[in-house]
Amino acid sequence: MSTRTNNRPKDRLHRKQDDQASAYASPWSLRERLGVALFAVTWTVLCRWTPNPANAWRLLILRIFGCRITGRPYVAGSCRIRVPWQLELHDRACLGPNSEVYNLGECVLRARCTIAQGTYLCGGSHDLSVPTLPLIVGPIDVGEDAFIGARAFIMPGVTIGEGAVIGAAAVAVRDAKPWTVIVGNPGNEISMRKFERPEGDEG
Repeated sequence: MSTRTNNRPKDRLHRKQDDQASAYASPWSLRERLGVALFAVTWTVLCRWTPNPANAWRLLILRIFGCRITGRPYVAGSCRIRVPWQLELHDRACLGPNSEVYNLGECVLRARCTIAQGTYLCGGSHDLSVPTLPLIVGPIDVGEDAFIGARAFIMPGVTIGEGAVIGAAAVAVRDAKPWTVIVGNPGNEISMRKFERPEGDEG
């Protein structure tokens, strides 16, 4: 289980580099930039074209680049991951086709959560109140059994609670409480997630 706080998303954001010289200077070290570039090439050449049954191969490549993996998650070949060593995947977590993990901050996908096709997990932005536009990064934490609908957008610093649903094309700008349903832009809670009982179940 995670150790989560009740902080607002903005309280979890921080500058990648405190003294960024200008809007054109990279806050990333040379080693980080080389690692990101090498992974992008490796994924394109060895993974992006692979069929669904080659999941174990894709997980191996992610492990080589520092992704922390427990159990057997699923990562589609067409998924785009920015910084593999800042990604943690738990058992049966799913990254669907054409989803993007722009994890400039840490990103954790917990057991059995689903990231549907075209979803964008955005772990970074810029401080627009400063002329040098310093890079702001924040963690994203998607809870167990959560479901992120197609083309949804998750902002940096946001925690999606256990079992929560983020509707298709919704924008999660704040934390989602466990087992809630969030829709719209900006995302708002509209109901609690409920399961229908199977026919004949009188319990």
